[in-house]
Amino acid sequence: MFHRMRDRHAVESHVKLQRNVISPVSAVLILLSLFTCGSFGQTSVATTASSPPLFSAGPTTDYKAALPNPGDVLQFRRGERYNIDPSVPELGEGSDPGIWNLTPSHFRKDAMPFAASDAVAIGTVTAGQAYLSNDKRELYSEFEFSPTEVIKNSQAPYLLTVGEVDIQRRGGAVRLPSGKVLTRGAIWESMPRIGARYLLFLKYDPNTQDYSILMGYELAGNEVYRLDELNADDGSHSGIAHLLRAEGVTEGEFLDRAKSTFVSQKATAN
Repeated sequence: MFHRMRDRHAVESHVKLQRNVISPVSAVLILLSLFTCGSFGQTSVATTASSPPLFSAGPTTDYKAALPNPGDVLQFRRGERYNIDPSVPELGEGSDPGIWNLTPSHFRKDAMPFAASDAVAIGTVTAGQAYLSNDKRELYSEFEFSPTEVIKNSQAPYLLTVGEVDIQRRGGAVRLPSGKVLTRGAIWESMPRIGARYLLFLKYDPNTQDYSILMGYELAGNEVYRLDELNADDGSHSGIAHLLRAEGVTEGEFLDRAKSTFVSQKATAN
């Protein structure tokens, strides 16, 4: 479903305002810190222990390219999934630049949700773009994921270590014709970055023939970085402009731990 993405729109990440949370002055300070310390741009994915990746709001796509396509049945189903309250205005020039869902106080997420996942795989994100929901009131992002190793497969179509599969997550950014960028997303869920390698826990949707990301880890050799917060107290960052949390182990150590957890959980289930 990524024939529309082959032009590889310039990928960026933007943060603006947090409704009812970040004041205009605070938002300006956050943006200044981003320009001072480095942008959210995804043109380079090199990371070291001394330069961990920033939270990513996802790929920025031109508004026209992000519009729903009624003639594409599969894409229409995917866009339908993200329709929201019809009383909310369509996204446009009058929309707030950035609206973020804040971490609920009762929020809890499994660090390694093998049981809830239809597939768990190691691979590279090779492309991505944002889309408008069918009602044009919400954004979601789709990515191409190329698996190199599959740890768990429990539902057809089975992941293979050849080719690519479509993965998605709510949120993203679109650039209006005026140049204004609108960003939407959840502050506790970072988007994957194009060109980076990940361990992803995925849930398959047969109606839309794609996978949602339940949990993900960026693999950077000497370090591993968690995409998502695990609970409301996990967010020790200040606002949106925060670094992803490091796991404190090498990629090899982390993957050994993940595979051991899978084997242990599988044995217990049996």
